[in-house]
Amino acid sequence: MRKLIWIVPLAFFFLNPALACGPAEPQFQYGAAEMRAAVEGDWSFTITPDGGTATQVTLHIDEAATAPDAGVARAPVRGLLRAAYACGTRTLVKSAGACGDASQMPLALSFVSGDTSLGGGPLSGRLFVDGLIFTTMSAGTLSLTIGPYDVESTIGPDGTLGDPHLGPGGTSGTLVMSRL
Repeated sequence: MRKLIWIVPLAFFFLNPALACGPAEPQFQYGAAEMRAAVEGDWSFTITPDGGTATQVTLHIDEAATAPDAGVARAPVRGLLRAAYACGTRTLVKSAGACGDASQMPLALSFVSGDTSLGGGPLSGRLFVDGLIFTTMSAGTLSLTIGPYDVESTIGPDGTLGDPHLGPGGTSGTLVMSRL
C-alpha cells in the first residue's frame, strides 16, 4: 500500500494539469474601484483652439452604466511577455508577440456648466490602464471626446494628471484641465 501512495498526486496532476501551471488569468493589483477613484467627479476644461477664443466647460465624469467590453482587455503586443492564451489576432509573418494585460473603463460625461455648445455635442470617454498595476509610475490614459475636441492625458490612481492635451484627430490648440 505504501508503495502505491505516489499514484494519488500523479493521478491528481493528470486529472487537473492546470494546477501545476499556475493561474491562467492575470493577477491584477487594482480593480474598478481604483479606476473610478481616479476619474469620477467634476472636472473643469478650458480649451483654446489655435486661432480661436478660449471656451470653458465643467463636466461630471462617471463610469458608464452600460458599455460594451467594460472589463479586462487582452491587447496584442510585441515583446518579452508571458505566453499568449488567446489574443484573437493573426499575423501573416512569424510573430514574436504575446498578450498584454490591460483594463479599460468606459466613461459617461455629463454637462454641469460652461459653454452650452460643448454640452450639446458628443460627450464620451474611457480610462485605459496598461499592465497589472495602476500606480503613479504606471499611470493610465484618459481619453475624452468633448464636442468637437479630443482630450487626452495620463492619469494616476489619485487623479493626478500628466501632459493634458488636445488629442490627435481633433482640433489643435491648448488645454487646461483640472479636477474640482
